[in-house]
Order: sequence, then C-alpha cells, then structure tokens
Amino acid sequence: MTGAAKIESDRKRKKASTSAAEKEKENRNKTKKSKMSSSSSKTGGGGEVRASHILIKHEGSRRKASWKDPEGRIIKSTTRENAVSQLKALRDDIVSGKATFEDIASRFSDCSSAKRGGDLG
Repeated sequence: MTGAAKIESDRKRKKASTSAAEKEKENRNKTKKSKMSSSSSKTGGGGEVRASHILIKHEGSRRKASWKDPEGRIIKSTTRENAVSQLKALRDDIVSGKATFEDIASRFSDCSSAKRGGDLG
C-alpha cells in the first residue's frame, strides 16, 4: 500500500469512527430527553411557568414613565422606601383577603401587565 493510499484509508476509518461516536452521543441525548419528558409528565411539571407581578416605580427606576404616569411626575417624586412601603401595604391587603392580586395589580402596578391583572404570561 502506498503512502497516499494508507493516509486515505486512515482518514476513512477515522471518519467512520467519528460518525459512529456522534450517532452514539445523539442516541444518549435522545434517551435523556425521553426520560426527562416522561418524568416531568409524571410529576405534572410540564415545563410551563406563569408569572405575575406588581411594579411600583420610583425615582431610581431606569425608565421614569408608565401607562399610569406617562410624564413620570409621580414616579420622579416617589422614593424607593415609599414604593417598598406601598408594596408591603398592598401585599397585606392581598394576604388578608381584602383584595385580589389581579385587582391590586390592575389598579396600582406601573407595568403594562396591569391590564392583564399583572400576568406576565
């Protein structure tokens, strides 16, 4: 066998073994994914998360305007401590049952998600 033929033969052998290794790796990944999806469906953790929030902006907020305060007049004069205090009071109303989260979010949140009761999706 000539030197060039031996090099070509070695390349083919290496390529074949690399392809086999890649296929084995793909099979392992498919098996892992299959196990993960079946275990999450067993536990009911389908992988979807929903989030809601109430946002009260203050003078230190990056963007000092909101759907409620387009000019940012109230936001610019609200201290961080005042915003935190307001949020704590709103939380107390929710926890005590005086109001629902959705109602509070739609009336007081500076985020545009207020239109959806604070729902971020």
